Amino acid sequence: MPNIVVLAVSFDTDANAYRQYLIDNHIAGIVTILDLSQQSNHAFDTTRPPETYIIDAGGTIRRKFIGAQDFTSPEILNYIRNL
Repeated sequence: MPNIVVLAVSFDTDANAYRQYLIDNHIAGIVTILDLSQQSNHAFDTTRPPETYIIDAGGTIRRKFIGAQDFTSPEILNYIRNL
């Protein structure tokens, strides 16, 4: 989808394990950040990773998904298209 940015934030405590995970799982084409400080975790009150936030262009959190999701499902794709 045009105008969509995916940002993956890990708050793992092992930087080497984080880098190896990216390599082992061929993670590419999205921005990934390792937040060793846990600031993002605390700012978003993350409780049960993985958590996904849909944030609009104005910076407003529109929806939060807890747990793994199928982001190719018609329901989620329709929701994102209609933001």
